[in-house]
Amino acid sequence: MLSADLFNTVFGQTAIDPRWLHHGVFEFSPTASRKSWLYVTSGLSNPWETDPSEYDASKFSEIGIEHVIESLNQSTWPIMLLERILAYNILLCAGRYGDPSSLDYGHRIPLGTPITPENETGSFALSHILIGKPEHYPSSFTVASGKVNLLHLVGITESERDFAKKHSSDTLVDVLKKNNAYPVTNPKRLSVV
Repeated sequence: MLSADLFNTVFGQTAIDPRWLHHGVFEFSPTASRKSWLYVTSGLSNPWETDPSEYDASKFSEIGIEHVIESLNQSTWPIMLLERILAYNILLCAGRYGDPSSLDYGHRIPLGTPITPENETGSFALSHILIGKPEHYPSSFTVASGKVNLLHLVGITESERDFAKKHSSDTLVDVLKKNNAYPVTNPKRLSVV
């Protein structure tokens, strides 16, 4: 669950909607068809503002997205990372950074500090996030309150971010796939460009 402290210390926000504290991250262990750990946000698709009599499966359910990231191992870093991205996206949608908007496919987000696995020391290079459209699981689903798109996040380096700026996020995803750096985020990997 998100905390008021996260909004305050990381984003400088003291006036928060209490409903934001009911957003969180779920962890899913590997399966026979998926060897990675899967982490998924919850709350951005909750129909907070829609009465059940107004549900429309042809429209988006509230913001209509959830974020997903995969890890090689069970870890706390994906949870902490998704909580930050989740809080940031809530603030974007609430108009705290200008006109209300939302993260979407192709967006690249600087993290400020590299993704660092817990209990690890050394230099790590994944300092940005790239949002891709998942192909290895359904990219959307529909609930009674509407549609929900899943935005797949993967850690990237600064040079990979620069490559995506020059060539496109989709082109970078192709390069990451060829180098076994997508869809699973390995915080220990080096840049592939």
